[in-house]
Amino acid sequence: MRKIFLLILSILSCVEVWAQDGIVFTFSCGDKPLKLSEMIYKSKRGLTFQVSQVQYFVSDVSVIFKDKTVKKIENSVHYVDVEIPSTLKWIPSEDFNLQNADSLEFTFGLDSLQNRSYRFRNPPENLMFWPDYLGGGYHYMKTNILYLDTENQINAFNCHIGRGQVYNADNEPVEYINNDFRVKIPIKRQGNNAVINLDISTMFDYPHAELFTDYHGIMNNQKAMKTFAENIKAAFEK
Repeated sequence: MRKIFLLILSILSCVEVWAQDGIVFTFSCGDKPLKLSEMIYKSKRGLTFQVSQVQYFVSDVSVIFKDKTVKKIENSVHYVDVEIPSTLKWIPSEDFNLQNADSLEFTFGLDSLQNRSYRFRNPPENLMFWPDYLGGGYHYMKTNILYLDTENQINAFNCHIGRGQVYNADNEPVEYINNDFRVKIPIKRQGNNAVINLDISTMFDYPHAELFTDYHGIMNNQKAMKTFAENIKAAFEK
């Protein structure tokens, strides 16, 4: 009898969580839902590719209402992983309410105050660590793809965004650059939730149409990270 009672409580708790206003995270490529690990996408630069992983942080959410008032959810942080369903809905606070909401604003990644090394002790969040010699803290995003080069060979490109670096003549980092940014999008609803969608095709094509062959990884390349960060912003705002 006790087990049945606990089971009912658990079910009711889940129903309550999923009934409360929140944010759902979706992924697309163009106007269709993203399909993982299928070599079916083509960039504007003519390369065929597939998406293997997408992981990122959002933080410091604000809701802007139709009467122009703003509800800030201070110090809110959420990890999103396309392969972990439990990360694809988030209730930023107990009083998160989308009634009469007009738009949503959030930080892509973690700002300089929130991006502290070793703040996350457990996976999956702690697996987003950013090496200390590159500035420390955490990745804002990991998007890993495979693509076919001009000789039809499979290659990898890891679009990893975090703190950037300025190097001296000895190739030593002497300054670090925060690549986080604010995103503001109109409220798009899925049931009683707001939707944050990331369009992968925009992320690689607009406003900068990039060739994957120019890179392998970009963690120590601030110019490349800035370029892709501008594309990622457009990919959220599409």
